[in-house]
Amino acid sequence: MAIIDFTNFERQGNSDNDLRLESADEITQSVLQQTANTLQTIKIFSHDLEKDIYNNDAFRTALLKLAQGNRHARVQILVNDISTALHEGHKLIGLAQQISSVLTIKDTPMDYQGLNVSFILFDKDGFIFKPDRSINMAIQSNCKSRANKLTDFFNTAREYAEQNPHTRRLSI
Repeated sequence: MAIIDFTNFERQGNSDNDLRLESADEITQSVLQQTANTLQTIKIFSHDLEKDIYNNDAFRTALLKLAQGNRHARVQILVNDISTALHEGHKLIGLAQQISSVLTIKDTPMDYQGLNVSFILFDKDGFIFKPDRSINMAIQSNCKSRANKLTDFFNTAREYAEQNPHTRRLSI
């Protein structure tokens, strides 16, 4: 397993051009801007689909545009606990059911669930990283070295993840 040490992760690599985001609104606006500039792939590692950031019409619309604008587009999400999002009708769950060939939500494997971080990766080098998922503070960065570490971590975790049955396309 490729569990990495996230201690001071936001200070590793080239942090000269990092942008510090200090509120849920700043994080959401940055996610929307980066999503609009994404060409193919978005990867989200989240504890509970963070409703303050990802449960809004603007993000849902941005993901739909990505899916419609590129037949190779992929949105991959790993989530620890989807129960609250299911109960509250999170927009990403409905979207995953609607465009299941593009957007998949999988349950994070147990070995990865104790981590307190969350992040979103955009294509191959952009990311927004929250060192503590319970605090609305994050960094936006294009540091290739840290993006590669996050990508490797995410891909390894995804290998062991299982599709959440509540996020599959509904067949009648």
